[in-house]
Amino acid sequence: MESDPDNALQLLNLLENSELLRGKESADYALLLTQALDKNYLDSLQSDSLIKIAVDYYKGSGDYVKAGKSYYYYGKIMVVKGKVSEAMEAFLKALTFLKETKEYKLQGLIFEHIGYLNLGQGMYEQSIDNYRKSIHYYELAGDSIGEVYGCRNVARGHYASQDYDSAYWYANRGLLLLSDTTNQVRSSLFQLLGLIVKDEGKHSQAIDYFISAIESNKNVNDGLRYYLSLGCAYMDIGQFALAERCFEHCKNVNDVFISSGAYNYLYLLKKKESNYEQALSYKELSDSILNIVRNNELSSQLLALQKKYEADRLIMENSQIRLEKENQAYFYSVIMLIISGVSFWLIKRYKKKNLRNIEALRRNERILKEYACRITGLELEGEQEREAKKEVIGKLNRKILELTSENKRIRDNSCVEALFVLGELKEGKLIVENMKMSERQSIFDFLDLVYANFVSRIKTDFELTKGDLLLAALIKLGFSSKQLMIVFDCEMKSVYKSKQRLKSHLKLEKEDSLEEMIAFY
Repeated sequence: MESDPDNALQLLNLLENSELLRGKESADYALLLTQALDKNYLDSLQSDSLIKIAVDYYKGSGDYVKAGKSYYYYGKIMVVKGKVSEAMEAFLKALTFLKETKEYKLQGLIFEHIGYLNLGQGMYEQSIDNYRKSIHYYELAGDSIGEVYGCRNVARGHYASQDYDSAYWYANRGLLLLSDTTNQVRSSLFQLLGLIVKDEGKHSQAIDYFISAIESNKNVNDGLRYYLSLGCAYMDIGQFALAERCFEHCKNVNDVFISSGAYNYLYLLKKKESNYEQALSYKELSDSILNIVRNNELSSQLLALQKKYEADRLIMENSQIRLEKENQAYFYSVIMLIISGVSFWLIKRYKKKNLRNIEALRRNERILKEYACRITGLELEGEQEREAKKEVIGKLNRKILELTSENKRIRDNSCVEALFVLGELKEGKLIVENMKMSERQSIFDFLDLVYANFVSRIKTDFELTKGDLLLAALIKLGFSSKQLMIVFDCEMKSVYKSKQRLKSHLKLEKEDSLEEMIAFY
């Protein structure tokens, strides 16, 4: 498993009738197969149900080492599936089992993965503390390569929080610990050192570091990123020809982010050279590449919101199944119109009507319930009175259909503006400072419709500022810390402080998760 994971996987696949294994044999097989798939980087073949067999068996078996390993691999699978909370819980349980064991390398790996999760949430101080603990356990295990990766991770955490002195110290310590000059981490340490000194204005030193990163690199995509960093350094000191050569090297590659970045830097370069015609051409190429990616991301997010919205409507209006199917088809068509670019005049037409639409929707819901109650009462009366009241029942049913149709139209129209504003925010075309009150309100009204009066409830239960309320709304809609940094036009530190302030106003403890509270509120 450690020296030749390819053959380990082949041996495990030779085992026939593995589904007939029971008890400890079944748990051992599940753990070993998951471990082999992980070491062969076959994340797409991983199954949470498979490793759950090992987790369920070992958590009460008294074998703390295998229980810790099972939870560790379960956490890694949750990370692949994007389930951050479940992954964090699994890693913490793994540490609980391994606490009294001498599995130091495994504990180092777990702290490293916890650090990745915290860094992804913008929690720099916590991630740095996690990485330092990983270094401690790698030292106990005698794993010098693990120490190097730990130093690099700590350096990245300090760099993200703009503590350049600490970042520089840890990156240099990683280089000193690295005896293997062919290891890929060497290149990433050189690039990190280059970024640090570049931000401090030491461009010549940064160029040397970037060149060292390129020369020692073995990975194609990483090498392209180093060329982009080198080109930026050349551009900052006015060596435009060398900068252009670096960017040209990266523009026609398969990685869309590297390609788009290269075109964007070429645009900035040509603008500095006052070659505006070519600059505009590069800008259009960069934007066209990114728009494809952004539209795909927006499409996925809109479809996720639509699924939640449809589920709520089916529960509330299960007596209108046929009409709900029409609503669903209509809502899908609206989403497709939004993705392809719905006409701006249509959105503006509904801006002023948004609040009135919400009130009309709620009023119609009350009337619907009253009509439904009256119909039920009439239908329960004696057979002799039914014929006389059929006409009344028919009229009430027609009114119900009319009001339900109106509600469908109001819901769809109310969603248009909010989804347009969210799309503008996601694409970085709109920031909070430039938002109109009506645009903010459209987002709040949309959340009330989709998430069972989320905004109204949280305003009632807590004393929140307008900024807190908007931050909570964007977190509810799945905005990441990096996206929040763009939307609020601020540094990552400010996003972190805003989140901490919101946690305080929501009466959360320090160890509580803000994102989890808002997700389930």
